[in-house]
Amino acid sequence: MLHSSFWHHGASDLALPSWWAASTVPDHTAGDVDDSGRSRPTTRSYEGPLLEFLYPEKTLAFIRRLSSYGPDAAEIRRRGMLGAGTRQYSTSQWQPSSEEPVDDLETLQAKEEMQELLLESAPDEALRKLLWSKEADKQELAWQLYSASVDTSFSTDFICDLLDYLDNNICSRTANRILQLFERIPPEHRRASSYRLAVNAYVALKMIGPAIQHLEEASERFDPTRAGIDVVLKKTIQDDQWDLSLRVFKGFLRWAERNNIKVSEWHKTAAHGQKHWDNWGPLFGQAQDVLEPREHLRNFFSYVNQFQHELNSTTENTEALQLFVHGYVPGVMWEVVNMPEPDEEYIYNFFTGLFKDLHALNLPMGPLYEYIIPAFLQIPRYQGYTRKRKIFLDLYTTWRQHALDGHCRRPSRSVMHTLIIQHARHLSYDRVDAMVEDLKSFHAREPFNVAVLYSLIHLYARGGLVDRVHECFDILRMRFPSAVDLHILTSLPYAYARRIDVPGAIAQFKRITDEFNLVPNTASWNALLLAFTRADDLDGALECFNNCLESGAKPDVFTFGPMLDLCAARGDIEAFEALFSRAKQLDVPLETDRRARSGYVQAFLNAGDIDGAEQVALGILRSWKAGTLGDVEITHVWNMLITHHALGGGLTDARRLYQEMKDFDIPLDSWTYGALMRAFIEARQTNGAFKILRNTMPNENMRVYAFHYAICISGFLREGQPQRAKAVYERMKHVRLHQTPSLRQMGLLFKGTEELLKLRAENVKDSKARLVGVEEELRQSLLSDYGHEIANDEPSHKRYIDSPELSNVPQSYFSVLILLYTTRGALEVAKELIEKASKVPIDDQNYSAPIILLSTIMETHYRAGEHEEIERCWELVFREASRLAKTFSQVMSPEPPTPTFDAITDPAVLERFNASRIAMNRRQVLFRAARVYIRSLMQQDTPEALQKAQRTINSLLSNGFIVDNLTWNELIQHLATRNRVIDAFSACEMYLMPQFPGWAFLHPMLIRKFQPGYSFMELRHFDMKRGSVLPRYKTLVVLAATYAKVRRDESNGIGFNPDMGGWVREVVEQIAPDTVRAIETMPRTGDKLQMQYLV
Repeated sequence: MLHSSFWHHGASDLALPSWWAASTVPDHTAGDVDDSGRSRPTTRSYEGPLLEFLYPEKTLAFIRRLSSYGPDAAEIRRRGMLGAGTRQYSTSQWQPSSEEPVDDLETLQAKEEMQELLLESAPDEALRKLLWSKEADKQELAWQLYSASVDTSFSTDFICDLLDYLDNNICSRTANRILQLFERIPPEHRRASSYRLAVNAYVALKMIGPAIQHLEEASERFDPTRAGIDVVLKKTIQDDQWDLSLRVFKGFLRWAERNNIKVSEWHKTAAHGQKHWDNWGPLFGQAQDVLEPREHLRNFFSYVNQFQHELNSTTENTEALQLFVHGYVPGVMWEVVNMPEPDEEYIYNFFTGLFKDLHALNLPMGPLYEYIIPAFLQIPRYQGYTRKRKIFLDLYTTWRQHALDGHCRRPSRSVMHTLIIQHARHLSYDRVDAMVEDLKSFHAREPFNVAVLYSLIHLYARGGLVDRVHECFDILRMRFPSAVDLHILTSLPYAYARRIDVPGAIAQFKRITDEFNLVPNTASWNALLLAFTRADDLDGALECFNNCLESGAKPDVFTFGPMLDLCAARGDIEAFEALFSRAKQLDVPLETDRRARSGYVQAFLNAGDIDGAEQVALGILRSWKAGTLGDVEITHVWNMLITHHALGGGLTDARRLYQEMKDFDIPLDSWTYGALMRAFIEARQTNGAFKILRNTMPNENMRVYAFHYAICISGFLREGQPQRAKAVYERMKHVRLHQTPSLRQMGLLFKGTEELLKLRAENVKDSKARLVGVEEELRQSLLSDYGHEIANDEPSHKRYIDSPELSNVPQSYFSVLILLYTTRGALEVAKELIEKASKVPIDDQNYSAPIILLSTIMETHYRAGEHEEIERCWELVFREASRLAKTFSQVMSPEPPTPTFDAITDPAVLERFNASRIAMNRRQVLFRAARVYIRSLMQQDTPEALQKAQRTINSLLSNGFIVDNLTWNELIQHLATRNRVIDAFSACEMYLMPQFPGWAFLHPMLIRKFQPGYSFMELRHFDMKRGSVLPRYKTLVVLAATYAKVRRDESNGIGFNPDMGGWVREVVEQIAPDTVRAIETMPRTGDKLQMQYLV
């Protein structure tokens, strides 16, 4: 009965206990009931719903399942969630004492369904149909049918089938049912699955003793892994009952021994990864789900430390303990590595401490090293670059030392192979070499298998290390001759192609047919084609490409890729589009290739069409967003755009493109930051570039390459900050980067600048004083493998375009040193270095020295007055420049020789210049060499030399090459001083005056800083472009002096020329009106130049 207050008071006015609102609370005030329980000091609170009599039966069951508590609540809720077709809520709750406890919703539904089935058939027949149909989630119905069956003489097989059917999330309620059925099965008829269910039931009831007894009973007949050993091990590990865990595990070992299963060999055949869990998973798979696995592992170590004597008392016990560690500890390690929010510092400390504990307890470490190191490298966050400690590398180092000390077995080839692949992914050749030495040390008889040799050959070929490629290939050919195929043979010419050794690549390509009697496939042709394209040999590349198509090999993306690179590097858009169309005809999918699409952007940039390049880039961006480019990134495209603007001094545009990358979610990489650094140093803000290197890139976990250090060193040297350059150089030495040609050149230049400043500070006058530090640096560079250094894909920091150097010709290093000695005036030492550079052996007969080296040599000879040597060098430079600037159209349709004339002001010269088909971005390659050569001709001071200088200018322009501003001004000044008035004025009018900015407004009260060489001109620093051609102040002063002399001669009756039709002054004013106007309006300032020439 409810208390009467419930009917006469509001709910908020009641002061009664809540269980008074429940009708199912037992009433101890009436009947023969023992009332002694009231005297207990504590009472159990009522957990059921209030006013339950107001609810329908199913609703009441639902409320009880939803809100009750108990030891089985989680298990039953979990079981209910697996139901299908109905919304099931199940739990187990404490029921108040009553005559008939209320069934839960699942039981009520099962009973209702059973009643429907019983209308058609008997319970035993319905049960048989249910088991035969194997309908899911009907376990409760099956039990109800079994309980309602009148026939209790079911067969043993039927009971076993019913027991198997009831296997679904065993909890305390269903455990008793399972044990009830299990006891009905005679021991000799019990199945392995029956034992597993019984073991599960006992574990659910927390009766570990009977569970182990039945497991041991099952082990006499069945595989323990099928009888529930994993459940028992999970329970004993969870409860830290290590004696029971080892007892159960020993039982498994005895069963394995009876069945000739060598558990001790598992770590040899399945050391890591999925193979490990194929063996140990059936035993310790569920043990991974225990709570706080690291705490249980510490408890296990404490147990081993406490009972170490007993655990190692016999050979059997020792072996069991070691094998238990093999199976149990990897699961804990895997849980630590794959924690939801990994703390790398904690993970590092955990593993270092783990192996220290294993070593202190004399437990096996080798199999655990064997498992965890490859496991680390399977996780993406450990595969990429990081500046943090590399735990897998530190673990291997510790393992290696333990193996050398004899504390554990040696590292296996598979683990070392995995580490080699990891180091190769980041081009860590030094570590790969160390791993190879370890392979030879630990596995002296058979250090290499086929997989290891394949990986090493591909890695060394990628780095251009031909000696090591041949060494590994010879081992493969001798020990595994059947493994030598076209795939591995292609690595031989590829290795030479990477180091730009065309003759070597051709020789290795011929070996495929001549020595191995195989037909080169597409990949082999691609490797040979790569050699020509890396050497920038357009003629050879076209010939190789045509031979590839004629051989019958089907071209692919890597066939057209190098050819497209040649077109893009020259800015040859027409040839690029023609090749692209040819590829489409041959069904080569270049439209979806990021490299081909980005090459189109590069072609527009090198052709000078920046707007077109950005439009193409936006098209690539749309394709990338649409997913047509696959998983590749388009970062490289924006890097090229930023770099192009950076080289032109466009810091604003570079920042704009960088912001676009962030807005469009284009991933950044190391080269993006390198392009930004380049923009900073071009704007003379090298401190900003160094900040990116020192702070931004490490904070963004970006790898810093030699290219970034070379940029900062060159920037500080250009700004006259040698101390800052030294700080960058020392930082570079500290991090021990892989050397590249750019970094070595900057290192030589820095050391030379430092030693020159030191000699100047010490007031050393001897011009023969040697730069010892620089020469030692050069000696180390010459002893290094230069071919390996140029095989990298890092961009170059240099602005100029030059012919690639061959693998054994590091002559650009000589050019730096020659330039330093020439600057100091040590011409004899410079000539000595020139002689050394010329003696470097060259295998390629078509090879010519780099233009930068030849230009440096010409400058040395010019200072020494050796004009014949300059003439010889100029012929080499011009031939090499013509080859370098050649385009596809010139190769396919050679032009007839262009006639040269002495006149440089003929309009046909400019017409031929504009119509020239050479590469647009390579027209300036001869500016430095041409300047030295023209100066040499002018210094000879003969009419023939001056005529030759004009003819040379004519030839340069007719062939499409640019003559720089300084050369034009010096030539015009020389013409004017040599009384070649008409030529001087006409050349100035034609080439210099179109960009003349005019004179600045001068005022005594206005102090203004003019650009060097352009005094009193209305010219700002941002108006000066690298390709600008305009008259210098000295040129106009010299022309003014010449014009004044012409007027004086005219006043004296001198200068009338019948051939020209009048006086020289009149002719000058007629052919060069702008020049004359500039002279007449020139400010009269009385500066040094005006005092020298006009007074």
